[in-house]
Amino acid sequence: MRRRWLIIFLLSFCSTSVFSQHKISVPLMDAIDEAIKNNTTARALIMLEDQVDIARLDQQLYAQKATVHERAYIVITTLREKARETQDAIFSFLASKSSDEVAEFYGLWVANMIVVEAAPSLLFQLSERTDVAFLQLDGVLERDRPVSATPSRSIPNGVEPGLRAINAHKMWEAGFTGDGVIVMNIDTGVDGNHPAFNYKWRGTHVPTWQAWFDPNTNTTFPTDCDSHGSHTIGTMAGLEPATNDTIGVAIRAEWIAAKTLCAPGTHTSFSIAAFQWAMDPDSNAGTIDDMPIAIGNSWWDPNITGSTQCDPAQNPYINVIAAVEAVGIAVVFSAGNSGPGTSTITTPKNVNMDEVHFWATGAVDGNNPSYPIASFSSRGPVISQCITGVPSLDIKPEASAPGVSVRSAVLSGNYGLKSGTSMACPHVVGALALLKEAHPTRTGHELKMALYNTA
Repeated sequence: MRRRWLIIFLLSFCSTSVFSQHKISVPLMDAIDEAIKNNTTARALIMLEDQVDIARLDQQLYAQKATVHERAYIVITTLREKARETQDAIFSFLASKSSDEVAEFYGLWVANMIVVEAAPSLLFQLSERTDVAFLQLDGVLERDRPVSATPSRSIPNGVEPGLRAINAHKMWEAGFTGDGVIVMNIDTGVDGNHPAFNYKWRGTHVPTWQAWFDPNTNTTFPTDCDSHGSHTIGTMAGLEPATNDTIGVAIRAEWIAAKTLCAPGTHTSFSIAAFQWAMDPDSNAGTIDDMPIAIGNSWWDPNITGSTQCDPAQNPYINVIAAVEAVGIAVVFSAGNSGPGTSTITTPKNVNMDEVHFWATGAVDGNNPSYPIASFSSRGPVISQCITGVPSLDIKPEASAPGVSVRSAVLSGNYGLKSGTSMACPHVVGALALLKEAHPTRTGHELKMALYNTA
């Protein structure tokens, strides 16, 4: 009899373990296997079962004609309340474990999830909980690295040809320069002393924590580990007053930034936390003058793979980007530099939930009047697992912008030419800032749709 019950117990244990592993992504299982081998921990995103239906809330707010102030307050408070109501049980469970079992954990409300670094046995226990929908690897992000970079110089009274290619000068002539609007990037950081935009950092007149997000090293002043982020911010908003050298689209816009793409802190959770911070930099849901109109992203996540990319329960970016857009901010990605083959746009912007939800920006040569598509620019359509048959959802990229030999800011107050879709993406962010000044009651999504339908 004892033997019989032992067999039943072992079969039950095995079936439970196999079942629970269906709730663990393949990349996380690989990391767990490695952790078991080396007797270490693995980092995971615990995606909770109970989520705000953010797409439905967004639609309701448009149907109700909610103002941009009302929209921001309702979205932020709804998301925070959901996290407060549902995360405590898992927090208590994790807090009861030893430091050998749990190295770190904290919650995120932008999409109801918990970040944890824990022993493999504990991750398996978490996957068996009914309040957990899926466990995804909190992996390492990669930049959409430029395909070329050469030094350049400041050009007194210069105006970059790519700015004229997108007709930014016509908006300036009409009186729209981005005044009163904030732009942002999630990148390698920004050289806060660069003369093209040091005076435009929002941290010059608000507390620095409301204008600079550095979850890795917790610095309080903008720095850049690579020059990539300085280059993209320069294209969004750069103008050197002493020489009148114009490298940016929205020349009167302010900027804020998140430094999340510098080793060793390039985890998925850091950039998700940056999106969350951008929704409410001053920690007051009743204000919107602290929010950017658009966020530029020139990175990709190699850990979101296969059919999981189409499923909001398994792809953390779907609900995260939906929440950021619902609050009124436009999210813009670079398409990637893996062209010219088909379906080469990098994750997570190789899927779509609507026409512009995961906006991917291709690159053209803005120095050539015929604006040819750059050979390196990644192509669509969306990945095969997510094909819908609806052209507006499957065609990629959403638009293209100048991305060949773009002159902008680099480290130590210098300038450089870079080529890549990372250089195209900030042109779109700057364009959205100009449109926001012209149409202050419109959301970022509405402004993206205006670009999408007229580009």
